[in-house]
Amino acid sequence: MEFDSSVVRILLVDDRQEDLRVLRAVLESPLYELTLAPSGAEALRHVLRVDFAVILLDVMLPEMDGFEVASIIKQRERSRHTPIIFLTASGPELAAIYQAYSVGAVDYIEKPFDPAVVRAKVKVFADLHRKDQRIKQQAEALVAAERRERDLQLAAYRVASRERYRRLAEAIPAIVWTAEPLGVVTYCNRLWHEFSGLEVDEVLAEGWAEVMHPDDRKGWESAWSAAIARGQALEVECRLRRHDGQYRWHLWRVVPEHDEHGTRIGWLGTSVDCDDLKTAISSRDDFLSAASHELRTPLTSLNLQLQSVLLKVDADERMAPLRPKLESAERQARRLTKLIDNLLDLSRIAHRRLDLELEELDLGVLVEEVVVREREDLAKAGCELHVSSESEVLGTWDRLRLDQVVTNLLTNAAKYGSGRPVDVRVEASRERANIVVRDRGIGIASADQQRIFDPFERSVTHKDYRGAGLGLWITRTIVEAMGGTIGVESSPGEGSTFKVDLPRHAGC
Repeated sequence: MEFDSSVVRILLVDDRQEDLRVLRAVLESPLYELTLAPSGAEALRHVLRVDFAVILLDVMLPEMDGFEVASIIKQRERSRHTPIIFLTASGPELAAIYQAYSVGAVDYIEKPFDPAVVRAKVKVFADLHRKDQRIKQQAEALVAAERRERDLQLAAYRVASRERYRRLAEAIPAIVWTAEPLGVVTYCNRLWHEFSGLEVDEVLAEGWAEVMHPDDRKGWESAWSAAIARGQALEVECRLRRHDGQYRWHLWRVVPEHDEHGTRIGWLGTSVDCDDLKTAISSRDDFLSAASHELRTPLTSLNLQLQSVLLKVDADERMAPLRPKLESAERQARRLTKLIDNLLDLSRIAHRRLDLELEELDLGVLVEEVVVREREDLAKAGCELHVSSESEVLGTWDRLRLDQVVTNLLTNAAKYGSGRPVDVRVEASRERANIVVRDRGIGIASADQQRIFDPFERSVTHKDYRGAGLGLWITRTIVEAMGGTIGVESSPGEGSTFKVDLPRHAGC
């Protein structure tokens, strides 16, 4: 029922029934709704249920006087601003008047009542209440109008956003789709129909199973179910059947969508045809593998012949002038051999054929062997080498692959160490072993410290620091294949510290 702001509620509190009858007779009006209370307790019960425009309160009430009642009313948040007019006997003392105002009274009326005075004083506060109510209703109406306007604007914005999103999705050269939180597909763009020849309704009903390669279906469903369960993004490759029956590789990326409260409301997915790129990469890897194997045989023969010639030079002083050139040729042959080995590893990693041959070995002894072999190259780079190792750091690892890890780290230190000392430490705990290589060279910026472990990446691109950018990537791949990790701590100009952390029983 709508509240009539012209009618106000007034509470009359007096223990004398005759005074209440007089007050009611004086204030009887269609504009007032009068409530009568013969005690302070009854008055407080009314105040708890109803809001009043003004309260006329007798001072001399039994059990609980008017001052106590007023104090309780003012302590309540909802009624603390309700005007209270005290009713007093004629000739009130000044102290009583002060006490009335101290507990929150706004005025007082003397008994016996002067009807004109009672009506005039009550009218003042009744009119103020009506104005307050009108202001409050106008403010609420304004707030409601503003809320409706915002809701309309938000609804229009959402419609425009959805339409803009659909236009964008239709323009993207990839299959774009959306799904409900549990994975039911709700939308596919036009490229889906152009690729598959199927209508959107068919994928909405059947999912992707109808067009997915049978060999990829189980893996996709497992990965998709796991992503839904965990609420995590998904990236996977699988094959889709084109409208002509040919299966083509696609890269799928799916990310969860959340509302402003963080609740998952759906999924946004893309499927990009990567078949041509995948074929090209496969062809490249096959070529690199074949070329590397073909080059390795003559290089091995060349290295043997260079070593044979060097032995002859050592035996004949007349051939001594040839030694610098032969040593240079041998170094270049070793560089080429290492490059071919890296290309072979690149091919093996790409085809997931990086097999491990595990055996028990002493990590400290292996590191010493590599250091002896690489010490000359480090000395030529001006790097003094310091090695420390705990005794008998035994574990189960791949000897050749660990040799490759240490070699790559020392080569890296020689290249970027600026001719300053290099420290190599072998440390161990009960379950793990560490190889730590520290140089004092040019260092690596924090933004590059993850990138350098990616293929074909280097910390610097200056011509003085040449290389294919495969060494650290291969090192990381080998370390991870043995269940370990590799990281770097570095600052520009302060050198770098690489730490390899390995379980002492890799693969066991």
